[in-house]
Amino acid sequence: MSTGEQKPASQNGTPSVATNDKKKQAKLCAGRETYERMNFLYQAATLMSTSNPQLAAYYGKLTKSVGKKAVLRMEPAIKRTLCVRCGVHLNPGFTADIYDYRHKKLCYLQVDCKLCGFSKRFYNHKNHQLWLDNPQSIVERVEFS
Repeated sequence: MSTGEQKPASQNGTPSVATNDKKKQAKLCAGRETYERMNFLYQAATLMSTSNPQLAAYYGKLTKSVGKKAVLRMEPAIKRTLCVRCGVHLNPGFTADIYDYRHKKLCYLQVDCKLCGFSKRFYNHKNHQLWLDNPQSIVERVEFS
């Protein structure tokens, strides 16, 4: 061997245990970098929502488009905090107005975006349960550590 060549990780030429772990981790979470980027953009949108709502709207739209391009799903709780039309983080008092309507049979929470005027309604019935809160909906849980 010359001085510029490296020895293999083991004597028989098989890859080391560390590279096998990296491959297994890559298989477990496809699109990890994309999720990290979406997380960063969402945090930036949350931070900017009070001081610069237009920039927060840009970051929110970018978060959605990055996830859409990579065909990754966002958590529904995170989706609910972003405006559907402009993408701004709906921060009560700063970028959103919240109204609670209670009628005889119809109860809902209405969130109005101050930036674009779009309104969302979240119905709250007594027996209503979200699908993701149901234990049957969970197929596999992936932990990022």
